Amino acid sequence: MGRLLRRLIRYGPIIYPIVRRLWKNRKAKRNYN
Repeated sequence: MGRLLRRLIRYGPIIYPIVRRLWKNRKAKRNYN
């Protein structure tokens, strides 16, 4: 778990904006499936 947390802290700033955008798109498109 500690290793994963360190990885998240390291790559967080890079991944977070992408994930956020994807999440927003997912919420916007409820009739996707």
